[in-house]
Amino acid sequence: MSTLAAVGDLYYCEMTQAVEIKEGRLIKYIPQKFKFRIVEDNLIEFGEDANYFNGLELEIIEFRNDYEQFYGDNFEYSYGSFYFADVIRWPADDYDKLTATAVSAQCSIVDDYSV
Repeated sequence: MSTLAAVGDLYYCEMTQAVEIKEGRLIKYIPQKFKFRIVEDNLIEFGEDANYFNGLELEIIEFRNDYEQFYGDNFEYSYGSFYFADVIRWPADDYDKLTATAVSAQCSIVDDYSV
């Protein structure tokens, strides 16, 4: 099986770290498993499983190195390593609150029937 990424490829991932900074506190989460698929030349789509990325779509800005690396505004996939970081602004009465999230995971391309 080719390891080069292509439209239609399904990735199975296991988080190695999942942290959030919320209201000045660092929260470490139990690592989760998740799947995503390259659905277009510029889009990845996550599965509907119960996890942090449930149903999320992320835009791919560029592929590099024979499609072994690709990235978007808040994520990067590089030779099996996946990184995601995001800051969310939550409206509040007096001022907006920010939450920062960072996730790292190890991923591999799999056949649809193997997960």
